[in-house]
Order: sequence, then structure tokens, then C-alpha cells
Amino acid sequence: MSPGIIKELQFFGLAVLRGVLILILYDLLRIFRRVVPHGVLAVALEDVLYWAGTALLVFQLLYRENDGAVRGYALVAVAAGMLLYHRTVSGWMVEHIAGVLNVCLGFFLRPLRLLWRKVVQVLRMAVRFYKKKLKKRLKEFIIILFS
Repeated sequence: MSPGIIKELQFFGLAVLRGVLILILYDLLRIFRRVVPHGVLAVALEDVLYWAGTALLVFQLLYRENDGAVRGYALVAVAAGMLLYHRTVSGWMVEHIAGVLNVCLGFFLRPLRLLWRKVVQVLRMAVRFYKKKLKKRLKEFIIILFS
């Protein structure tokens, strides 16, 4: 084989691996979302940052390994790597790692949740108590002010 073909095959392999890396990063984001609840705005911001990072990863691959030339087979190789990873490991990884993290965090956070509920309960009682006192003082102040 000629050195040029070997270099192109290496580039193809690197592009496939870059596709796998891109989906591994997205799976980490998916795991994070399953462990930590998110709102719509946070999900949108995370997605924008993820896709910007992905664009930089692909650009860096093309720039470093192929002198910045965009070749269709390189993009197909990235997509093939993503598809290969998605069809084999992705679902299992997300489901199991997120499950283990949820169990571990649940075990450690359960006592904190119970403590937090008690703190909130005491704070609500204090607010009700001081709200009644404040209303009474406010009424007295208004009566004095307008008498």
C-alpha cells in the first residue's frame, strides 16, 4: 500500500473515533440530565454549548489531520462512528450509569431531604408567627399615624 492511502485510512479511522467521542460526550450530557433535573432553558443552553463544542471538534480534526479540507468521506466517517456507538453501547451506558448515580445520590441525599423538610417546616411556622405580629404592629402604627 502506498503511504498516501495509509494516511487516508488513518484519517478515516480518526474521523470514526471522533464520531464515537462526540456521542460519548452527548451521552455524558444525557446522564447528567437524568441525574439532575433541568428546565427547558437549561436544556437549550446545554444543547447549544454541546453543538458548538462538537463543531469545534470536527473542525479541529479536519484542520489538523487534513489541512482544513472538508471531504465528504470524513463527515461520513464521523457519522458512521456516531451510528456505530449509538447502535452498540450508547443506550446501555446511559441507562446503567444514570441508574447507578441516581441510586447513589438518592442514598446520600435522602437524609438531607428529610432535614431540609424540617428546616422548611420551622421556617414556615416562624413566618406565620411573625406575620401575625407584623400585622398587629402595622395596624397599631396606622391607627397612631391617622389619629
